[in-house]
Amino acid sequence: MLYGVLCASIAAAGLLWRLTLEGGVGLQRAPVHASAPGAQPPFVGVNIAIDAYAPEQLALRLRQLRAAGFGWVRFHLPWRAMEPAPGQITWDVADRVLEQIVNADLEPVVVLVAAPDWALRELDRSAGVQTGPPADFADFARFAESFAQRYSDRVRYYQIWDEPNIAPNWGHRHINPVEYAQMLRAVAPAIRQADPDAVILAAALAPTVDRGHLAIDEMFYLQRMIAAGAAPFFDVVTIQPFGFGYAATDPRQRSEILNFSRAAQIRRALVDSGLGGKPIWAVRFGWNRMLNSPWGTVTPQAQARYTHDALERAWNEWPWLRAMGWVIDRPAEAPGMPAWGFALTEPAGTPAPVYTALSAWLQTPRPRPDVGKVTIPLVEWAVLWIAMALAAWRGLAAAQIVDWRAGLQRWRCAPWWVHLLAWGGLVIVYYLATFPPLIGLCWLAAVWLCLAQPQVGLWLALALIPFYFQHKELELVNWVLTVPPAHALLMALLPAVMVAIRRNRRSSHSNLYWWELVPVLLLPLTLLSAVNAWNGPAFARGALDLVIAPLAAWLAVRTLTTTPEERSRALWALCVGGMLTAFVGLVNWLRGQGAEVDGIQRLVGPHFSPNHTALYLERSLFVGLAGWALIGKRWRMVVAVALLGMATALVLTGSRGALFLALPVGLATFTGFLLWRRPAFVRWLRMRRRLLLSTMVLLAALLTLNLFWQQERLGNVQTVELRLTLWMAAFALWRDHFWVGVGPGSFFWTYPAYLPVGAVEVDQLHPHSVWLELVTTWGVLGLAWFILCVLALRCAVRNRLHGKTVGFWLAAGACAGLAAGLAHAQSDAFMLLADIAMWNAVAWGLATAPDP
Repeated sequence: MLYGVLCASIAAAGLLWRLTLEGGVGLQRAPVHASAPGAQPPFVGVNIAIDAYAPEQLALRLRQLRAAGFGWVRFHLPWRAMEPAPGQITWDVADRVLEQIVNADLEPVVVLVAAPDWALRELDRSAGVQTGPPADFADFARFAESFAQRYSDRVRYYQIWDEPNIAPNWGHRHINPVEYAQMLRAVAPAIRQADPDAVILAAALAPTVDRGHLAIDEMFYLQRMIAAGAAPFFDVVTIQPFGFGYAATDPRQRSEILNFSRAAQIRRALVDSGLGGKPIWAVRFGWNRMLNSPWGTVTPQAQARYTHDALERAWNEWPWLRAMGWVIDRPAEAPGMPAWGFALTEPAGTPAPVYTALSAWLQTPRPRPDVGKVTIPLVEWAVLWIAMALAAWRGLAAAQIVDWRAGLQRWRCAPWWVHLLAWGGLVIVYYLATFPPLIGLCWLAAVWLCLAQPQVGLWLALALIPFYFQHKELELVNWVLTVPPAHALLMALLPAVMVAIRRNRRSSHSNLYWWELVPVLLLPLTLLSAVNAWNGPAFARGALDLVIAPLAAWLAVRTLTTTPEERSRALWALCVGGMLTAFVGLVNWLRGQGAEVDGIQRLVGPHFSPNHTALYLERSLFVGLAGWALIGKRWRMVVAVALLGMATALVLTGSRGALFLALPVGLATFTGFLLWRRPAFVRWLRMRRRLLLSTMVLLAALLTLNLFWQQERLGNVQTVELRLTLWMAAFALWRDHFWVGVGPGSFFWTYPAYLPVGAVEVDQLHPHSVWLELVTTWGVLGLAWFILCVLALRCAVRNRLHGKTVGFWLAAGACAGLAAGLAHAQSDAFMLLADIAMWNAVAWGLATAPDP
């Protein structure tokens, strides 16, 4: 019953929070000042298709629109029609249209689009795509500058491109907001140089719920533009909040719903990006009355009513929305086509009801409020808080009646097969669960089981580290919470960790050496780096995955493993995670799945990248070698076969960094431990020279076969060139954020602004260099912290070299794995991938924990 009350309270809180957001909370932050460029246009305009009218008809229609109350007209001027050959610009159409617009006392909003064939990329030209961007943005900038020089006395508003977030408006290739930002950075200064009073409109983003290669939703696209440094190069954000059959007053603001309220979602994304002072124009809005419409269908009367309601809502509630444009006056298409459902007149010239509604609204003078209306359900919130307080009060009272210790003790005394059924059933149910209350119930059951058997919970958490992407997704109003399995188990282990800390407070297990606490210093460094993180949700997720969760794993290992046997089991859990990774990768590879690169099929485990899989396997392989030394002789053959499978999977990833950097350094580190601790090991090698020689010949043969298999990949130097470009951008980023970096999770949202035009790797999560990832994420202070970590590890390992056998092998395996990862990280990641960061923290805990 109490759990039902808790679930009901969470659901009620979610609904109330959604109502609060839909009531306008947060939209009024950073108000748009009247002096901002683009903040004072005529409020209502209309789009026109200049090809839909004869010259004399266009002049007459423009005067009619002005008489109806419209203040501006927006239209496309295709670059390809004006400059069919380089340097040969024909101004006739633009001269005529702009003269007619100005004579009608309307404000022109010019949309510059469509590169000519000679300026397109070869791929677009061969595919026959006429809407792609130019291969060289400098050509477009030169044309735009010439246009602005000629029409600076008639044009003030310039929109650069249109709908680049959907295909085929970005050519015959993937949608790329970073490339569009680079276009803005090239074209906007050219226009402003020719026309200092120009107001630059960013491309109008098409409404879509997709986030793939052929379409990207407006919120994500806009934030990626800002990440690429586009903010100084546009004055106005332009959007297209079509109604799609829903009423204008529909308050729902969800990423999966397309409606008029989508304008508020985009405003939130803009405010969250720190650009709330930029005005927004809804350059195209409306509802369609055609039955064959892909934009949804409404009746003509509903179209008129919704349009009136939309104008009223925007005028009274959204002061940041500075202009609204009806979709189209008259489309340049045959009658009966869906676009005619937006037309202000019928094909015969009869005014549509929506035209009458627009004209009537425009003819009525009304003052505009300075602040939009905000509605907060205060009474409902008060009732909810009182109900939750009462439920918590009675829940605590009920909890005191139960004898928890006795229940836990009875569970520990249950047969082993009962424990196996409980843990196995929990894992299966959790894997299949999609209903949030059932997922929460699984978490509560995990807390109970972890309190009774914390070692089992810790073992499972460590073994499931590589399955970060097999997470549970919980929709929480306006964002999605993703919970990986290792994170879920670490949360369930927190009560057990707290109990262990209290139990060990008076024992020798609680003694901490200074080197063990060095990782904790990363937490204040992360808090300092928050000052440079502009994307708050991304920073919060990065801090959780890359700092807090790894530190929680380290704390769990340090407090729950106090004996050599418990620590060896933790070591084996890491090894089992690597074995599972190899198993998943090998099964996929044998089924023909993987990444086709450079003529070979590369193995991919439970990740999205073969290099990511290699980063995990190379670490786990050396931990497995240490585990092989600790295990009993009868199991060594089985473990050897499993390790051979891991090594095979590692080779099949085709990772050059793993093969030529990680494996040699890891083997050297592991061998160094053996030579330091075991002089007899040298004598053993001398006595078995033939075996050693045979092993070396076998390894040489395998290496030769691998080189032959990867000969095309090894000869590919394009990756090196891409890395150099990425490193230069990362170095420039660090130079601007020298001391504390930009914070975890923020590299993806910051480095695109430093990329040169034409850069390929625009969606990287890390800079592919351990030194650059340290300084870009935590600044020079992060680099100092890492050096301190190395010194601390050296101090801890020196004590282990002469310590107990288990401690020695723990240090050998963990240090060899860390050394292999560090070697590979000269050209890849070391700390900025969630599962790798947690593996590092656990290995640190095993290597530095003192012998009991």
